[in-house]
Amino acid sequence: MKAVALAENRKIELQEHPVPDAGPGEVLLRSEYCGICGTDLHAPDLDLFLPPVIMGHEFSAEVMAVGPEVTGWSPGMRVTVNPNGNICGTCAQCRTGRYNLCQVATQVMSLGVCRDGGMAEYAAVPAVHLHALPDSVDSLRGAWTEPLAVAVRSVAGSGIRLGDDVTVIGGGPIGLLVVQLVRRAGARRVTLIEPSAVRRSLGAKLGADTTWTPTEHAAAISDGELPPADRVFECSGHPSALQSAIDMLIPGGSIQLVAISPRPVAFDAMSAIAKEIQLSARFIYVDEFTDAIDLLARDQIDVLSLTTTVVELDEYDTAFAALSKPDTTVKALIRTGGAR
Repeated sequence: MKAVALAENRKIELQEHPVPDAGPGEVLLRSEYCGICGTDLHAPDLDLFLPPVIMGHEFSAEVMAVGPEVTGWSPGMRVTVNPNGNICGTCAQCRTGRYNLCQVATQVMSLGVCRDGGMAEYAAVPAVHLHALPDSVDSLRGAWTEPLAVAVRSVAGSGIRLGDDVTVIGGGPIGLLVVQLVRRAGARRVTLIEPSAVRRSLGAKLGADTTWTPTEHAAAISDGELPPADRVFECSGHPSALQSAIDMLIPGGSIQLVAISPRPVAFDAMSAIAKEIQLSARFIYVDEFTDAIDLLARDQIDVLSLTTTVVELDEYDTAFAALSKPDTTVKALIRTGGAR
């Protein structure tokens, strides 16, 4: 079978692999669609990826076969995959229900990062990773479950209140999901800051009341043309974004960190202390996969507008290249061979 893998030399390659067998506790999946995450794009430089490994942690699939000791799953069932769902169940984090912080789940068993994932025609994975997709969620939208679960956890854990003025920094896939979610959560006004005109346009379509480039927004805040925000979601990962978020907040406002900066972030502590800023963060998901699937099933979140590139496995490099062009691309998915 064909698979996109991070090789031992830390190069991303299209390789040939044998179709895996479903071992005890595992299911054999025919992968259908797999999204490319920003972490995938930078996999060669990230220590969390353990080569050789088949990439892909955002995918939908069909169950083809089940191994020994598997119950509740059968061939023909359609699923999406929680890549961090294989928890140890015994660590302090698992015992307190903070499964997203289980190091076994996220640093040893994580699909597409530490163990073979879904950027291939077939994948054999432990059944504990699976979530059933209802008939109302097609395979392409099903591949959005993982990033949507990330956005759901960030918004749900932010303390957002009805009537808040919310600013979202960064109009990538997660940022544009957050725009939609905070609008549904009752934000009075939603502002999106994003340099790409294409992404700003999508943000306006999906619920942002106003959109700005970073330079224009900073000038408007400095000149007093814009009111400060009650709440900021930092979804860009830009090293200067945290300080920008502090500057645009009301006293007592809050910042939700969502994106990861490529290098350590510095900010003026006095500016945060003088405003009594609340800074919080959420990591991946605990039980938000269920919420994400429900939102997709009820057609409450638009992911099709965010899907700007879909390619076949043979064209994986085209999709990876597209992600470096934010003026034309928001999200790239690979049709991994099983989609019908």
